[in-house]
Amino acid sequence: MTHRLGPIEAAPGLELLGPRGPEIAQLFTRPFLVLHRASGLYTARTCLLLLLDLGWEAHLRTGTTLDDLCAGLPDQARKPLAWMLPFLAGEGLLQVSNGTYRMEGEPDLDLMGLREATEIEAPGHGTNFDLLDGVRSHIQPYFTEGKAGEGLLFDLALFPLWLSYFRNENLGYFPNNLLTLLALRERLPAGARVLELGGGAGSFAQLLARQGAEQGWLEGIAEYRFTDIAPTFLRRAQRELKLAAPGLSLSFQSLDLNRPLGDQGIEAGSLDAIVGVNVLHVAQDLEATLRNLRTCLKPGGCLVVGECLKATLDTPLYLEFFFSFIKSFTEVRLDPHWRPRHGFLTPEAWDAALTHAGFQDVLSVPPPRPLMDRHPNFNAGAFSARA
Repeated sequence: MTHRLGPIEAAPGLELLGPRGPEIAQLFTRPFLVLHRASGLYTARTCLLLLLDLGWEAHLRTGTTLDDLCAGLPDQARKPLAWMLPFLAGEGLLQVSNGTYRMEGEPDLDLMGLREATEIEAPGHGTNFDLLDGVRSHIQPYFTEGKAGEGLLFDLALFPLWLSYFRNENLGYFPNNLLTLLALRERLPAGARVLELGGGAGSFAQLLARQGAEQGWLEGIAEYRFTDIAPTFLRRAQRELKLAAPGLSLSFQSLDLNRPLGDQGIEAGSLDAIVGVNVLHVAQDLEATLRNLRTCLKPGGCLVVGECLKATLDTPLYLEFFFSFIKSFTEVRLDPHWRPRHGFLTPEAWDAALTHAGFQDVLSVPPPRPLMDRHPNFNAGAFSARA
């Protein structure tokens, strides 16, 4: 039944994974590779089904441009549609010629078959699919009524699905946390004071606590300040994280990375490390935020950035579907040199942004470009840089 998924990419060799290769290689299990492939296919089919749900089959059959499809829709619809159409063309579900997109024949839109094939080799990992189904079922008023994506995607019905998605037990998300932890671990001094930006569901702190205890370095963290701007995530962390991350010296704080940290009680030069997993790409002004973070670090302190990565800026990444309806993801200040696109960036763009903001000694886990050149679908990485 796994023939429904098509060819499954082979795991990369150790020679592409850098000095921490043996630890990184554990990510590339057969279940992970199957889930990664299936998630891309499921996202593409969900995108096209959403366009059909919206009643646009006739437009797609006759051929439509982005401008034509956006006519009469709220202005906010343009950015997600500008992502969806090229993504669907790249996945072979739409044909494109001179900016006109057309659906031909009867494209394969079987979702249940993907679920069944994935369950054979990655049992119990349908969370990604559940979230995609939830987005599809909730997001139509974004297009038809101009409702905000944040309210539609983070209501009480979908919130448990997000919590299930952002877990270490989710093979599709775990690489983001593990690579970030590897980048942070070797730059922690004894007695470190660490601040996590946008801690969300708390999965990174949980992984840090577990591996730190197993490897004997957890006691070296004097303070771990968990922050988030969302009251729901912050309250949940205050309620549950001390039990879920035993041995971690926790404190909690609401924090908005788009405001000066000094105005929020974070003193200049007070931190040994700042870490954020898939959060800094939503900074409204990335330059200002990175410079602000640097002032809060001690000399030689480190910023660790875990991010989804794109092989090229113009290549749609299936993970962007979730977030293309959210203003904090799409409405950011752009710069042609070091912040050229909203959303996820290339490794080179992150290196340029960090260097431009005054950081030094930028290291990547794993070394991204040789790996992505050989395996262009690899889409996670971490950067550490010194203040």
